[in-house]
Amino acid sequence: MKFSCATQELTKAVKIVSAAVAAKPSTPVFGAIHVLALKEGRLRLEGMDVSLSMSAEIPAQVEEEGEILIEAQRFYKLVNSLNSDTVQFSKEEKQNNIHMVSGSGSYNILLMNNLDDYPKFPAFNAEKTFTLDEDKVKELINKTAFACSQDEARPLFNGVLCEIRNEKITFVGTNTHRLVIKTLPMEGTEDMSIIIPSKVLKEIGNNLNDKLPQDVQFSLLNNQLMVLIGKVTMVSRLIEGRFPDYQRVVPAQFKVKTKVNTKDFAGAVARMSLCSGTESDYSIVKISIEGNEMKVMSSSPEVGTGEEVLPCRTEGEGIHVAFNAAYVTDILKRIATEDVAICLNNSLSPVCIKPTNDEEYTYIVTPVRVVF
Repeated sequence: MKFSCATQELTKAVKIVSAAVAAKPSTPVFGAIHVLALKEGRLRLEGMDVSLSMSAEIPAQVEEEGEILIEAQRFYKLVNSLNSDTVQFSKEEKQNNIHMVSGSGSYNILLMNNLDDYPKFPAFNAEKTFTLDEDKVKELINKTAFACSQDEARPLFNGVLCEIRNEKITFVGTNTHRLVIKTLPMEGTEDMSIIIPSKVLKEIGNNLNDKLPQDVQFSLLNNQLMVLIGKVTMVSRLIEGRFPDYQRVVPAQFKVKTKVNTKDFAGAVARMSLCSGTESDYSIVKISIEGNEMKVMSSSPEVGTGEEVLPCRTEGEGIHVAFNAAYVTDILKRIATEDVAICLNNSLSPVCIKPTNDEEYTYIVTPVRVVF
């Protein structure tokens, strides 16, 4: 095995596939990166665990084909620290190490000797396929995946529902305390409904390139998803189960509607959360709406109290409501309009927070029961 390649390209590829390598692998081979020097000047890197497989290809000058298995974390740290534009690799047939030369540095890195145990990278002939341009994928992920649950004991809520129906694609994320829905137009694709793990969506987002926008291809077979972005391939299991009927969660109508400046509201919530005690991951803010005035308040015995008054434009009677501050902050980060619309029925029913110009983006959050 003998090849050379650009250090920057190699570092990027190693970083990509390392995302699929478990920090604490169930078996040693899942802590490794599979490196294959192939014909026609291609270097292929693969990383995987039991639920996610990732591969990346880069151009290389291949003199002798071959393959190796190398411990992932050490390999990434080494190639990431190289200060030469190119790096050369060579390995004799019976050697158990790879020789690396980069600039004035020379290294002999021990390889893993269980190459035969490394699983073959998944491949399949898809039953269904759809393609989205990068901008749409990015928007769908950024506006929904944040709302997923991180509790692995509830896997159904660790992913985003992807639903294609009536020439529209809808992404839905929830942790049962909040729910977000984003819909975009989509033509020429048959109806389907799948649940994509949020971990996979995160890696899709990490591999989208603003400098050179490209299409993202999704392929499905049974409970498996393959995603292709340029020379990067991901294969993952889909989350199985019946996603809740999210449309039933959205109230049909609201008695109170108000609009407030998005930036001002976000700032007030952030500041009030600092007065809500030491539990920063679950800070409670209280909101009181009366006519054209909104009070954002918080208090705790450990910290003290805070109150800010913001102008707003309200339809309906006055109302008091309290929220987990993080749930409000999360959505306000993703609303680009000058004003945000807040729609309510009573202090304990689901509340809708959304941009003023996008009927296809809806965020529902459950209030917290507190005493005003």
